[in-house]
Amino acid sequence: MYIDACCLSFPGGHRYKKLLGTVDLTKDFFFSYSYHVTRSLQKNLCDNRTGESLYETMFVWNEFLTRGIRNNLKNTLWTVALAYGFFKQVKLSVSGRGFNLTLIARRSRHFAGTRYLKRGVNEKGRVANDVETEQIVFEDSPKGCSMQISSVVQNRGSIPLFWSQETSRLNIKPDIILSKKDPNYEATRLHFENLVKRYGNPILILNLIKTRERKPRETILRAEFANALRFINKSLTVENHLRFLHWDLHRHSTSKATNVLAQLGRVAAYALNVTGIFYCQITPSLKPEGLLNCSYHEENSASKCSMENISSGNKHCFDLEKEDSTGCGSGDASGDHHVKPPTFQRGVLRSNCIDCLDRTNVAQYAYGLGALGRQLHALGLLDSPNINLDNPLAEDLMGLYEIMGDTLALQYGGSAAHNKIFSERRGQWKAAIQSQEFFRTIQRFYSNTCMDPEKQNAINVFLGYFQPQPGKPELWELDSDQHHNVGWHVTNLAEENIRSFIKRSLSDGNIICERDSTEVTTGVSHEEPLSGKLKGGNTALSESTPEMSSCESDISYCRSVNFLYLLPCEATR
Repeated sequence: MYIDACCLSFPGGHRYKKLLGTVDLTKDFFFSYSYHVTRSLQKNLCDNRTGESLYETMFVWNEFLTRGIRNNLKNTLWTVALAYGFFKQVKLSVSGRGFNLTLIARRSRHFAGTRYLKRGVNEKGRVANDVETEQIVFEDSPKGCSMQISSVVQNRGSIPLFWSQETSRLNIKPDIILSKKDPNYEATRLHFENLVKRYGNPILILNLIKTRERKPRETILRAEFANALRFINKSLTVENHLRFLHWDLHRHSTSKATNVLAQLGRVAAYALNVTGIFYCQITPSLKPEGLLNCSYHEENSASKCSMENISSGNKHCFDLEKEDSTGCGSGDASGDHHVKPPTFQRGVLRSNCIDCLDRTNVAQYAYGLGALGRQLHALGLLDSPNINLDNPLAEDLMGLYEIMGDTLALQYGGSAAHNKIFSERRGQWKAAIQSQEFFRTIQRFYSNTCMDPEKQNAINVFLGYFQPQPGKPELWELDSDQHHNVGWHVTNLAEENIRSFIKRSLSDGNIICERDSTEVTTGVSHEEPLSGKLKGGNTALSESTPEMSSCESDISYCRSVNFLYLLPCEATR
């Protein structure tokens, strides 16, 4: 990382240089020269933005560091958009047919930081530990043949309330401090408005925190979160209600009568029925405009479901919705009527626990497994959209989500994730599991109390949230509550067709299209607020369930795969 010598001439300059040096660019950062990895596949194919506008995304971590050169040169040719989080691509097979699976986790640069120093939401509605996870599946196909691609996106993020925890060397579980400074939940509302802009309606919320505690900690947040969601829903039309489900994963995981992954699989099935998945088929006779100008119309109608209905497998909650693809057409201009129409994901499942690490990762795996079955079914690789937990594919996917969970946990929490449920699923020795969990608890405690302040300062400097100013206190001279006042800046398609449609854009890190095309209608509004008349919602998950109201208190260069035109990536680790 280049640092101008003049920046080292003022007092503290060398210390800032040392801080920046602690941000390891060889670990967990990734980029692509020809594909914008900071945006989902559906967004890249449906919205052909290029150049400077792409750096506005919340997932570009070098936006501040490259701002000067981009502003001076008036272009982005000399910079690449850098993402932070997790990237892994593997080859798998089912019934002798190969396919590629890519798992991407994009960490938001907004309100970024470490476990105890970044909690909850800020005034702009941005939450801590905000991570978008995308699972992409595409089939192995010979050169010149049609190719099918599918992706699904889910989200995790801290509970969007004003709350905090003070690190303590004497208390491994510090008290949760809930602020009452936002009685009308405006920041919470802003957060969900942002989710609607990013993903469309409906927004489904899976809250995994505890329902019962001897000393109220998590239950305090649980009750307040429920109040906030009810309050916000009062101003929304029924079809646009936030659909929330509170399910105590910890309590159910300690019960021998509960198969946690099976229960979460039911929740995942419901969410997937509501939001759908993204799928498109790329064929030699299909022109770029055949995909880009395609619109979709989905009228999802789900029954109102309580946790009890979900747990018991209420068929009305989990029947796969019939897709209405009449808006997409049934073929191309040449008369090929065998092209499957694209389907689109509309809405998102947002999962959280307290840290959005351990329990959340288990829930995201369950969702990913449910999605994988539907993706492979859409690609014609499975006869049924369901994958049994005993299927080898489930084991392969669990390994990927476990690695992703460890990576994200190290970034935010300072240790690998607690993977007790995964370990038990594999049949590991109980004593070994307990020993590993204890070690990770101690490692996380040490990191949070001793390492995180320096790590948070490095993140703030790297992202440009703190910039040294003459005559002002240095970053390390400030307490955490002073940071906001001093020095802070807020600032094929045949092979031939696909080559012309998605071109290598030097180091711009984006997709460039040869033609100006209207955006695919995705049902995502960029103008109306959450309280507006956004269409496409369903009835909410039961907002009146007793549980709700209770507050008992190596990546190599990817040019060797068929997906190279869409995802040739480099990882910096």
